[in-house]
Amino acid sequence: MTVGRTSLKVRNSTNAADDWELAVLKQFDARKAQGEPADKLEFFEVTDHGGQKTFRYMKAIPTGALCLNCHGENLKPEVDAKLKELYPNDQARGFKEGDLRGAFTLAKPAS
Repeated sequence: MTVGRTSLKVRNSTNAADDWELAVLKQFDARKAQGEPADKLEFFEVTDHGGQKTFRYMKAIPTGALCLNCHGENLKPEVDAKLKELYPNDQARGFKEGDLRGAFTLAKPAS
């Protein structure tokens, strides 16, 4: 089983979405825009990946108040400086409470 997290706006490029995850994240974004709460967004299906049936699941991560310390619009200067040092290509900023921050993702070969 593979477990991870991803987003449309990643901080660490190793968490970049694959094609399936990207499609689900865009679906989550559209569903949230239609009024569905971010904490209720989830999706799963069995896919065929290279001839292997795989169970795929994603659950949205809503942006909470605490998340804004590192992912919000107005970061403390010392936090901003450290993030720029560690993640020069950081895209995971500018979120507001309740935004779709990203999603947990799971893949398990189906038996």
